[in-house]
Amino acid sequence: MPSIKRRPIFALVGSAAAILLAAQTVDVAVDSRAGNEDLQAQALSRASQVENLRISGQAGGGADAKASEPSLDEQQFSVAMDEYAAATGKTFSAAVYDPATDETWTYNARQGYMEASIVKVSMVLTLIREATEEGRGLTSDEMDLSARMIQSSDNDATNELYRHIGGAEALQETYDLLALTSTEAGPLWGASTTTAADQLKIVNAVIYGTDWLNEDQLAYLQKLMNRVEASQYWGVPSGTTHASVALKNGWLQDDDGKWDVNSIGYVSEDSTEYGITVLSSGNPEMEDGVSLIEDVAGIIHELERSDAAQGSAGSN
Repeated sequence: MPSIKRRPIFALVGSAAAILLAAQTVDVAVDSRAGNEDLQAQALSRASQVENLRISGQAGGGADAKASEPSLDEQQFSVAMDEYAAATGKTFSAAVYDPATDETWTYNARQGYMEASIVKVSMVLTLIREATEEGRGLTSDEMDLSARMIQSSDNDATNELYRHIGGAEALQETYDLLALTSTEAGPLWGASTTTAADQLKIVNAVIYGTDWLNEDQLAYLQKLMNRVEASQYWGVPSGTTHASVALKNGWLQDDDGKWDVNSIGYVSEDSTEYGITVLSSGNPEMEDGVSLIEDVAGIIHELERSDAAQGSAGSN
């Protein structure tokens, strides 16, 4: 089992402003909530918050249900998700990791969805893993492909990088190292199924690192996710006002003409920070999925913000 570093590799700093997006051919654009400012790649000591983080899912940060009774926060999360699902009839899943409490909340987290473009994060992780194993840095071509994949969700760049890293076999090795239980790499990237629980493990790997990923190269991926194009900035930032967010979104139409729409990332705003994944399926239009994702992400942000405020008040 890979060991986990005990501190986050970076702090995110950013701001948000509303932006109107234009339609695109493959990655359809939607209303943006913000654009990110520059990432400050600085190490912060927060060992007490993440001491029990295990990407394997056996402890906080892993997105698997805990054996103990759910905390009050998790109960509130579950109730809020149930109420939204009942009111809308939508199919979605969510998983959240709060490093301040070392708690993971999950909702319908093992339901399967098509990966779509969120798989691009795992592809870059695979590239970084291979470079780390080879004891080298990323080449200029590799950095260019990674930037196009993450910041603008360029599919041509993704096709090229998928071949470059070794395709499904190489990607599956990364999934195995991350102890994903419900995600398998396939010859067609993005078409495999995944879960919110597995995706949270990927987010935690990006934010907190592992001993098999070079920290400097991982910081590059974090920077890319923190500086996505305006047309890519939607989903998990919902509900924030001046947050810094690292994210990747994905959307793909299934054989029935319905849309799987997904958003994964990390949110930092004032004293609130958390990893979050929200996945959805059965959306009549891509925009319907975006609205669903942003509704759910907004609910989660409000719960996290309220929890942080209560924690701050309790410490006085």
